[in-house]
Amino acid sequence: MERPESEGFGGRRRRPVKNEVPVRAQRPLRRTLSLPPAAKPPPPEVKLAAVAVDLNVRLRSADMSAAMQERAFRYARSLLDAHSDNVPTPTHLAMRLKKEFDALYGPAWHCIVGKSFGSFVTHSSGGFVYFSIDKLSFLLFKTEVRPIIKSPS
Repeated sequence: MERPESEGFGGRRRRPVKNEVPVRAQRPLRRTLSLPPAAKPPPPEVKLAAVAVDLNVRLRSADMSAAMQERAFRYARSLLDAHSDNVPTPTHLAMRLKKEFDALYGPAWHCIVGKSFGSFVTHSSGGFVYFSIDKLSFLLFKTEVRPIIKSPS
């Protein structure tokens, strides 16, 4: 609202500021009851971290979808829990985990299980996970399978 020249500020008019929005009479705010926004489901990484903590799994390295990682964690944990009276051999665990992933996600999965091992592997994109449960480490990875083409003789 502008003041007449006779009021205050030595008779000077207030110069409008560029891009100024005129002040209008404000209506009182109405208070309405609103519900909080619906909770979004947590991202897959958060869910995977919760599963890992619950199963006592320590993820070391991964290039694999969260759903596949969770499947590997749960299956490895179930194998260890099923044989709680006699600890299964690492070879048996590796064989079962490899066969499970071959059946679910196609052939050419490889699995190494043990307390101490070194590795340097080449894997298909999206097909690598390295984790540990208790004192055992699990390395599960997939390689590409190419059909052998015989050349005509």
